[in-house]
Amino acid sequence: MPIEQSVTLWTVLPWQEEMSQEDLLATRIQQLERRPKDIELAIERLCEARLRNEENFDKKHRLRLRKIEEGDWVLVYDSSFDNQHRTTRKFLKRWFGPYVVKEIENNATYFLAELDGTRLALPIAGKRIKIFKRRETTNLEIDTLEDVALSIDVEEE
Repeated sequence: MPIEQSVTLWTVLPWQEEMSQEDLLATRIQQLERRPKDIELAIERLCEARLRNEENFDKKHRLRLRKIEEGDWVLVYDSSFDNQHRTTRKFLKRWFGPYVVKEIENNATYFLAELDGTRLALPIAGKRIKIFKRRETTNLEIDTLEDVALSIDVEEE
């Protein structure tokens, strides 16, 4: 068998056996012309699938009761201590804040600011943030605090 006969440019499917070479080339040209539209459609479907997966994950795992929004107070986790295996690590302060969320990016990063409005230089990853729950402040009068201090002094004597 000569080499020219054994080498084919593409595989011929059963339904293509009846088509001429010109028809096959015309079909391939149509496919190549349609390619940008197909790529756009694939990207759109991929984005939709990712959003559905994100919603399903959030429903299933319930990592946060509600989404963090701009203006929320948050705490930031310091992950630099995670790879340290010293015993003093357990006494270190791991959560810092509170900070105020100023801006939310699409890739789940947050731009934060101090309570006085000073903006942090770098964005923070969403997995290192949790909502800060503010306590209702109790307004103790100064007289009450002095009474407590006096009663402690009397008990010590």
